[in-house]
Amino acid sequence: MQQQLTRAALIIEQIGLQCIPEEVIRIREELEKTHPNTVTIANLIAHNSELLGDFLKLVNSNVTAEKSNITDAKAAVNLLGLNDISDLFLASTLSHKIAQSPQEKEILKHGAQAGLAAAELSFWVYDVSRTEAYMAGLMQNIGAIYLLRSKPKEYASLFQIHLANPENAIKQEERLFLTNHTFLGALLAKKWNLSSEIYKSILLHHDLNFIQNFSQDQKVRHMVSLIMVANFVVESAQGEHYITQEMKQYREVGGAILSLPENAITAARAAVMKWGNSMGIAPGGH
Repeated sequence: MQQQLTRAALIIEQIGLQCIPEEVIRIREELEKTHPNTVTIANLIAHNSELLGDFLKLVNSNVTAEKSNITDAKAAVNLLGLNDISDLFLASTLSHKIAQSPQEKEILKHGAQAGLAAAELSFWVYDVSRTEAYMAGLMQNIGAIYLLRSKPKEYASLFQIHLANPENAIKQEERLFLTNHTFLGALLAKKWNLSSEIYKSILLHHDLNFIQNFSQDQKVRHMVSLIMVANFVVESAQGEHYITQEMKQYREVGGAILSLPENAITAARAAVMKWGNSMGIAPGGH
């Protein structure tokens, strides 16, 4: 594992770490104060009109489980509260800033769709919030963008294999890069100061052994399970012929850990089908 982490860190260093917008840093600074000012936070969110638009799309995409139409930053802050606002704003800015090429946007679009499915599924998971579930799904494959940038020609077709047959794709990534996208994604999430549960779930989101056999970190176990089931949901929303045996296993194992009822899968699939293609890479796929 250490060699793979070292190799992942080298790839990130070679490509360059994507900078977090100043607004996100200042929001975090405000949240660390004894008495954060919600007006200041709302003004920071509203400072960049382009970022504000993406953020409001995310808020209104049912990630909050609300049906009302939020049209300004102050209303969004009041609705979300302070616990989720920083991560949700970071999610919208990363969606806007990171992906450049059409293929990079496809990678992030899949993450957004999985995030939306995970957010819907989190209704049945007591210790994972909708925002945490969304962030885990969105960020799970962020490392794949860096692998694509590292070797564009070699990696061009590999991500499509990953969507249906992730275990096979992981092995190919390791042969090609001496690491895989989970190590890069976990390092990126840590560098962006996301929670330990988020970067651990990114690192482990293909590890069936972890969710089946380890219980000492139950929240991470639940988040990993949410990602796996959400990936099944995204694939099944494309049609039954997209569902491989690996995807079925993800649903069975993850669903058993979470004790999900059948209507949870149905609800998550309906959300992806309704919103999944309406807002490009923005998280409005929910």
